Amino acid sequence: FHINADPSERAEGRDTLKTLGAVVEAVRPEVPDLVLATGDLVNHGSPAAYGRLRPLLHRLGRPVAAIPGNHDLVAAMQEHLADDVISLERVRLAGGWSIVLLDSTVEGEHHGHLGPDRLALLDRQLGEAAGDHVLIVMHHQPAPIGSPFDDVGLDNAEGLYAVMDRHAHICGLLWGHIHHVHESERNGVRLMGTPSTCVQFKHGPHDGFGYTDEPPAYRRLALHDDGRIETAVVWCRRRWITESRVDAAIDQNPPNLRHGPT
Repeated sequence: FHINADPSERAEGRDTLKTLGAVVEAVRPEVPDLVLATGDLVNHGSPAAYGRLRPLLHRLGRPVAAIPGNHDLVAAMQEHLADDVISLERVRLAGGWSIVLLDSTVEGEHHGHLGPDRLALLDRQLGEAAGDHVLIVMHHQPAPIGSPFDDVGLDNAEGLYAVMDRHAHICGLLWGHIHHVHESERNGVRLMGTPSTCVQFKHGPHDGFGYTDEPPAYRRLALHDDGRIETAVVWCRRRWITESRVDAAIDQNPPNLRHGPT
């Protein structure tokens, strides 16, 4: 989302509250069981930014599960965002699914890390959800994606995978952070990176952290009773111009997902 406290701040000329507004208006008619917010929720972790974000998430009219990104502050999220609509904890859905929220952030750093306490918590939560299908949701990518974001991903993926390998009921792992699409698989677990509701980054290894002109987007997930995951990325098709109005028109035929490192 990258919501700013100052309404005049822009990301590549885009008002991030308006781009998120476009995505919210696109999502609302779908009436999802749950909305997953994978961070960064705001840009500098300020209470004022969370205050601007909360009403827009409430406008979805659906439960929201949120995790921090490297631009968030957990304490500020807990105080100024979490409420009876917006959860920061594990969620259980009808149909035998548990959504496990994993905080991978390191305060003051852009990369992610899972220390012993977080890995132990994950192991315990996976054990408690032993009768469910599980989707793990985090901010930092554990898999190489073939872009400069590999330098600021999760720095101890082997620790995460060691825990995951003890639990055969994990069906998917979803993350934000990379501002573009990723699809791959590890030991039967779907690995999914999701583009941003504001701006997207270039995908190649030599592109630096440059922006593309791709529109805001979100990922749609269908979690089936047998553990299957159907997913597609939906793009809000408009070239965003500085101070452009919210346009929530959706491309109902999104491009095919990219498979493997992009």
